[in-house]
Amino acid sequence: MKNYFIIHGFKGSNIENWFPWFKEKVDSQDCLCIIPQFPIDDKHHVYSEWEKILDVYHKDFHLMDENTVMIGHSTGSICALKYILENRIKIKKLILVSGFNNYLAPDEKDLHNQLNPSYYVDDDKISKIKDYVKEIVCIYGDNDPYIPQDVLKKLAKSIDAKEIIIHDGGHLNEEAGYKTFPEILKEI
Repeated sequence: MKNYFIIHGFKGSNIENWFPWFKEKVDSQDCLCIIPQFPIDDKHHVYSEWEKILDVYHKDFHLMDENTVMIGHSTGSICALKYILENRIKIKKLILVSGFNNYLAPDEKDLHNQLNPSYYVDDDKISKIKDYVKEIVCIYGDNDPYIPQDVLKKLAKSIDAKEIIIHDGGHLNEEAGYKTFPEILKEI
């Protein structure tokens, strides 16, 4: 059975953006789409807490394997990448939407800057993702209001991913008009 995992981003929800639309498109007898709700309160919005939830699907239910397509959005992208690396999970495809690594916003007091570093992967280890994933795609808007273009491109280059840049896509979230996301279906 094919399975898809979507990992939402910072302060996100499993029922926002294009996630429910995607689930409706792919769920069938042969495919299962799992979109966990991760904790988003400040105390639990850290990688170790998100890892516990992914462990249930991977270690308890054995749902991550060579038939898995993992999709991360924003911070969820680096969470997916880190989880695959740490657990040495071989999967079919990794799609990172508006993904980044090791980026701190200009405002050092920003909550993102306090919580996101727990998800980051060391630059010297990140390229090992190719040992576990057959195909990697990075999709991002050319006008992302949160993540600079050089940071988005740096992640894609560091993991030798296919890049898809969407004109006026913003952060590819509901705020940017993404309740549906037909472009991602072409990649699965």
